[in-house]
Amino acid sequence: MSATQRVQRTAERLIRASGRRLPEEERAERCREWSAELPAILHDETVHPKLMRSVRALSYSAGIALTTRRLSRASRRPQSAPGSAWRDGAVSARPGNMGLRATIGLASWLVIIFTTVSLIRAFPHPRGWPVALGLGLAVAFVVFCLADIVRAPAVRYLPKWAWALICVVQIPGGGIIYLSVGRVGRSHSLPPGSAQSP
Repeated sequence: MSATQRVQRTAERLIRASGRRLPEEERAERCREWSAELPAILHDETVHPKLMRSVRALSYSAGIALTTRRLSRASRRPQSAPGSAWRDGAVSARPGNMGLRATIGLASWLVIIFTTVSLIRAFPHPRGWPVALGLGLAVAFVVFCLADIVRAPAVRYLPKWAWALICVVQIPGGGIIYLSVGRVGRSHSLPPGSAQSP
């Protein structure tokens, strides 16, 4: 048995093993299609040296194995798998009231800044309670935003983990941006074709 035949057999075995992850009605046909490509790859005279053809055939079958494994995992994954709350994908559709949401977010940000500056001016020599109050409110706001991100069926534009990072890094601006732009209200149904990616 030549080296080319050994490579072809190895690649065919890998393809057959990959085919077991496919639905039974598609398995045989897909394996035949994929295996039919191997002789063309292994006898392609434009590729030199011969070793490169073997490498291409094996990488082709390894790519099929990787793809079928990912597809198999995706099909078995429940709609909301435990522990996947932070990995959920984002809905790309714009909210219908984008201008209003952005205006409310900006107004909230300005109210927080105005209130903070007013407290600092009203109590020029505080004994620590304004700082403790501010920190407590900031922590409570971040916890609220993170809890909302976890419970949300979907978010807009970015994955959930990215919105969580923005909320933690930029307080309170990140949370305000998430609530005004990134949040999908639970009372609104998701647009068709906006299913989350795993």
